[in-house]
Amino acid sequence: MGNALDAIRDFPPLVKREVGYQLDRVQRGFEPTDWKPMQAIDAGVSEIRI
Repeated sequence: MGNALDAIRDFPPLVKREVGYQLDRVQRGFEPTDWKPMQAIDAGVSEIRI
């Protein structure tokens, strides 16, 4: 969302790897390891926490 991709590119390599892993889990239909609902944005929206 917004400049998220640019922000991720600035993360340290190990953090980028974890972000990629968590996004892959979501794309494959699994829940991320650590997340919380963000109902203020919309129902079904989740924040992935790294």
